[in-house]
Amino acid sequence: MEQQEQQEHEPKPIRFVILGTPYTIKPTEELTAEAITELVDYVKTLVESYLRKGFDEHRVPLLVAFHIADEKRRLQEKYELPLHRIVERLQFAIEEDTESETSD
Repeated sequence: MEQQEQQEHEPKPIRFVILGTPYTIKPTEELTAEAITELVDYVKTLVESYLRKGFDEHRVPLLVAFHIADEKRRLQEKYELPLHRIVERLQFAIEEDTESETSD
């Protein structure tokens, strides 16, 4: 009985097909069923867009991977680099302030 209750609370695996290949992903705390569904929809949209452009099925996975890698790179440039610069400025300001306190 207890095992049955535990199985009922476990998230069901998400099943999907991309380019004719079936996949199954089991949700976790970090990767929920909703998040998996959203990612699958996004990847399927990219796959379909490259297929519509005339690329063959053998090249599409690599094109989708490069597309996603480029998006990641652009987001890093947009968000991580400015944050890194802010942290550097703060560290410099803190060091400067510390030096002025010790010279008093």
